Amino acid sequence: MAVTRQSIKGFHANNAPAGAAERELPAGFLQFFTPLHHKFAARHRALVSARRAALEQSLRGNKPNHLPASPATRDDWRIEVPAWCADQRNQMTGPADDAELVVKMLNSGAPGVMLDLEDSTVNEWEHQRLGVENILQALRGSLTYHDAKRNSDVGIKPSNTVIWIRARGLHLHQGGLIERELCSASLFDVARIVFAVEAADLKHPLAFYIPKSESAEEALFWRDVSEFAPAAAGNLSPARRAGDRRHDRSLSKPPGSGVERTRFGCAAKRQEE
Repeated sequence: MAVTRQSIKGFHANNAPAGAAERELPAGFLQFFTPLHHKFAARHRALVSARRAALEQSLRGNKPNHLPASPATRDDWRIEVPAWCADQRNQMTGPADDAELVVKMLNSGAPGVMLDLEDSTVNEWEHQRLGVENILQALRGSLTYHDAKRNSDVGIKPSNTVIWIRARGLHLHQGGLIERELCSASLFDVARIVFAVEAADLKHPLAFYIPKSESAEEALFWRDVSEFAPAAAGNLSPARRAGDRRHDRSLSKPPGSGVERTRFGCAAKRQEE
C-alpha cells in the first residue's frame, strides 16, 4: 500500500520541492535508493503503526512493558567498543545545517561530536540538504565557514574527534522522491550519506548515532539497515559512483576503495533524552 501525505497524521512530512530530487540529488542516487525503499518500506510502516498502537494502548491505561526474559537479558554479555571511539567522556551536539557551528565543535577538542539531522535541524528540504552536504564535507575534513570579523575562511583542524551522525527518526517521512509514496526519512538520510562517501577520503570514521527508538523491533530494523545499505553502496558500478563524485564539488581526491570498508555504526550510542 502506498503511503501518502494524507495517511500521515501528527508529524510533518518533508516534501521535496518540484524537481528538487532530480536537480539536487547526485546522479544515480534515486536508482540506488528506490530498491532500498522497497526492501524496507513495509517494515517501516509496521514499526510506525506499532508506535501508534502502543500510544493508544498507553492512553487507555495499558502501559508498555518489557519483553519476556531471554538470553539477552539473562546472560552475562558485553559490547566491545572500538578503540577509535572508546573515549566519549564528553560530546557536543548541534544542527548539521550550521557550517560555522559544525567547524567550531570539531575544533573544540571534544572527543565526540554529534551532527544532528533530527531534533535540532528543521525538517524541511533545504535545511536537510544543507545538513547532509555539511556532514559529507566534515567527514572529509573540507568543511569551512567565513569568519567576517577576521575576513578569512576557517576550516577543520586535523583531530581524532569522532563524528556521530544522527539521522531523522522513524516517525518522520520524506516525500518527493518516489511518485505517490512517502519514504522513511531515516532510510533516506542514511542512504544519502553512504552513497556519497569513499573510505579513502574520510578524515573521520563513518559512524551513525541511532535516533530515539521505542522497541527491540526498531533496533533490529536499524541493524539490518546498517548491514544492507553500505553493502548496496559498495556494489555500485564505478561509472555510477563517478557520477556522484562529479555532483559533489567539494571532493577533489581520486576514487577510493568503496564504502564497504568504512565503519558504519560500530557503536550504537544510548541517548539520554
